[in-house]
Amino acid sequence: MKRHLSVTLLGTVQVHDRATAVDLGPPKQRALLALLACQVGEDIPVDSLALALWRDSPPPSGGYLLHTYVARLRRALEPGAPRHARTNIIVSSPRAYRLQLSADQVDLTRFRRLTGAARELARRGRRSAAFELLAAAAGIWTDPELTDLAALLPGEETVAALRREWVTGCLDLVTLGLELGRPGEVLVTADRLAAAEPLHEAVQARHLTVLARTGRRERALERLAGIRARLAAELGIEPGPELAAAHRELRHGRAATPPASPPPRVVRPPSPPSPPWRGGDPGATELIGRETDLAEVTRLLADHRVVTVAGPAGCGKSALALAVARRSRADHADGVLRVDLAGACTPADVTRQLRRLLHLPGHSRGGIPRQLADRDLLLLLDNVDHLTDTCAGLVDAVAQVSRRVSALVTSRQPLGLAYESVWRLPPLPALTTGAGGVRAMPAVQLFARRAAEARPGFEVGAAEVGTIARICGLLDGLPLAVELAADRMADESLEELVRRLDDPLATLRRPGRRGRPAHQMSLSAALHRSLDCLSPAERWCFVRLGALPRLFGLDEVNRVCGAAPWWRLRTQVVLDGLVAKSLVTLRHHAGRRTYAMLRTVHQFAARLLAHELGRPGAAVFPVGRLT
Repeated sequence: MKRHLSVTLLGTVQVHDRATAVDLGPPKQRALLALLACQVGEDIPVDSLALALWRDSPPPSGGYLLHTYVARLRRALEPGAPRHARTNIIVSSPRAYRLQLSADQVDLTRFRRLTGAARELARRGRRSAAFELLAAAAGIWTDPELTDLAALLPGEETVAALRREWVTGCLDLVTLGLELGRPGEVLVTADRLAAAEPLHEAVQARHLTVLARTGRRERALERLAGIRARLAAELGIEPGPELAAAHRELRHGRAATPPASPPPRVVRPPSPPSPPWRGGDPGATELIGRETDLAEVTRLLADHRVVTVAGPAGCGKSALALAVARRSRADHADGVLRVDLAGACTPADVTRQLRRLLHLPGHSRGGIPRQLADRDLLLLLDNVDHLTDTCAGLVDAVAQVSRRVSALVTSRQPLGLAYESVWRLPPLPALTTGAGGVRAMPAVQLFARRAAEARPGFEVGAAEVGTIARICGLLDGLPLAVELAADRMADESLEELVRRLDDPLATLRRPGRRGRPAHQMSLSAALHRSLDCLSPAERWCFVRLGALPRLFGLDEVNRVCGAAPWWRLRTQVVLDGLVAKSLVTLRHHAGRRTYAMLRTVHQFAARLLAHELGRPGAAVFPVGRLT
C-alpha cells in the first residue's frame, strides 16, 4: 500500500490511497500528518511537533495525545497491517517521528524538485525547458493561500515560508514567460500572483507587463492607478522604480521589459540536508592506492547486508571503511552510525556507546536491535578486533529485526556470520611492476604526503625516491608504519631514518601526538593489540613462529610447537586461527600449503620469544634450540 499513497499539502490537506481518500481524523491529527509531510523523510523531534501543534499552551497530556495521534494515523495509513507492524510509513526513532515516503509522494517535495531543476536549467541557458518545469510546478499548487494548512497550523511560520516559496516559483515563471515572448501562457499565473500579493512591487510590475503584452493595456493602466492608491493609503509610499518603469512604458504604449535573469529578490529554497552522520567526524582524507578496494567494498555493501574489512594491524581498514561509508551515506535515509570500539573493553561498553549515539536513556525498554528496527542506516562498527563475538551477536540480532540496516565492520578477523561478506585488505604494494615506476608506488606517495605534512617543503626528488621505496619495503607497505616513519621526517634525514629502522618496533611511535586511538600511536602498540585477541594456544604458537624464517610450512611449525603445554595440540587448527586473525598468510604452491609472515610481524614474534627465553637481544633462533 505504501507506494500507492499520495499526500497533498498545497490545497486541501489529505492523503489518497490510489483514488480513495484516507480518513485522517480530527484537525490536530491532520495537522500532525501535515507537519511530518512538510519534512518527509526527516526525523522531527517530539518536542518540535508538540510546539507546532499547541504553540505556547500544550495540554498536560500533550505527549500522550501526540502518541495517540500517531497510533491512529498508523492505523489509517496501514489498515491491513497488524498493530505492532504499522511502522512502515510513520517511523519511530528515539524522541522523534518520521514520515517514510518517497519525495514524489508529497506534492510539496514535487514542487520543490521541479523548481530546483528549472533554476538549474535556466542557469545553463536552457530557458524553454526551465519554463516547462516551472509551469508544471505552478500547476501542482492549487491554493496560493494554503487555507486548509493555515487553519490546521495557525500562526505557524512553516505556512508563511511555504507561501513565499510559491510566490518565488510563480514569479520566476512569469518573468521567464515574458523573456521568452510567451505572455499569454503566464496570464493566469500573473493574475493569481497579483491577487495574492497586492503590495509586492515586482509581482505587480510583471502583472502590468503581462496585461499590456496580451492586449489589455487599458486594464493595466486601471490596475496601476489602483496600486498607486493602495500603496499611498496603506504604506504611505509612492511606487518604486519597477512600477514607475512599467508606468512610463505603458504611457508610451510599450510594455515594460522584465529584467534579465536571474530575477530580483529570488529566494531559493535550501538544498536538502545530507543524511545524518553519528559518531565522530566522517573526515575526508584522500585514500592512496585503495581505488580498487574502495570500489569493491562499496559494491559488496550494496549487495550484502554485512561486510567485514579484515586485515593485519595498520593496513588501513578504518580509513577504507570511512571512505566507503561516506560514499554510501546517501543510500540510507538515516545516514551512518559509526561506533568506534578502539577504547571499548567489554560488551557493556559497546551497549553504552550505542545508547549514547542513539540518545537512548539507560533505562529505555527494548534492546539495541529493537531500537534500530525501523532505521534505514549504515552501521559502521570500527575496530571490533577484541569484541568480535559481541559484535557478531549484535549484527545478527539487528539483521533479524530489520532489513534496512547494513553493517560495515573493520576487524583483524571476520565475525563468522553465515551471510557475511569478507574483504581481505592487504598492505600497500611494497614492490612495483607498473609503468609508473617507483615514484608511482602508493606506499611511496603516502610517505611523501605525510613527510611534507611533518616537514613543510619536503619534496621527493630522484635522489630520494629509491631510499623511500626501500623504507616502505622494510615496513611491508603497512600504511600505519609508513605514516609513522614519515612523521619522523620532522627531525631526521632519510639516511638516519633508514638506520633506525633496524628496530622499527622501537622507532615507530608518535610521541606527544593526539587525536589517534592508543593502538595507532606506535607500531608496537598496534601489534600488541593483535596479540591481545589471541587465545592462549594461539599466542603460545605465534611467539614460537619467531624462531622460524618468514616463510615456513606445517612441518616446521610442528617442530617448534612440539613441546606445547596442551595435550595433543592441533597445530593446523591454531595456524588457521592465526590466518583468520591476519597474523599469518596462507599460500598454496604446487599443491602444498605454506605460510608467511610480514617482516614487522615476524620481528614482533621474535622479540616476544627472546624476552620469554630471557635473551632480549636475540632475533631469530635455530629450530633445534626450542624442541
